[in-house]
Amino acid sequence: MLKFEEWLNAQQSRQDLIGDLARTLGKQSGAESVSRRKPDEHKNWADIVIKTARPDHVAVFNEAWQEFLLAREATKESLA
Repeated sequence: MLKFEEWLNAQQSRQDLIGDLARTLGKQSGAESVSRRKPDEHKNWADIVIKTARPDHVAVFNEAWQEFLLAREATKESLA
């Protein structure tokens, strides 16, 4: 299953706000504490964006997340 980190890394060459977000977060350490609870990928990434990115990146993250969900769904359908 496609993960947001993989999708976001692939967006780094984009010349738009999502590409800027991908480059900014790509410079950050990917090491986050691992919980025993089932991970909530959206919440984990939202927390990372809030902690490390510029305030205007929050809205960009929301847009990127929607694009990611569409890409993940398309990936699922192509595997079916």
